[in-house]
Amino acid sequence: MSDTAYSLLIRYFYDPEMKAMQMQVIQTDTAEPVSLGNNSFLMRFLVDQETLVVRCQVRHIASGREAYVQGGPSLWSFIKACLLNRDEPQQQATVGEDKPTL
Repeated sequence: MSDTAYSLLIRYFYDPEMKAMQMQVIQTDTAEPVSLGNNSFLMRFLVDQETLVVRCQVRHIASGREAYVQGGPSLWSFIKACLLNRDEPQQQATVGEDKPTL
């Protein structure tokens, strides 16, 4: 059995002219844009305060399908530093950076 990797570069940014967030997806092995359908997703970040296990739930709104990603404090630090806009400078997340709180 062989492993197959499918890598995408996802870039999102605020476009002041459009006054909206824009997103661009590129397939890394071909550098070609990926055509995405119109979709909506709900993302939930669940933090177990006792074990510091972080679960990320992604739900496709139209179909109700769900997927999960699980990690520890480094996942929560990554989410806060790289995904959420808290009006703080982006910095590299480190393991055990801080206790997860919502």
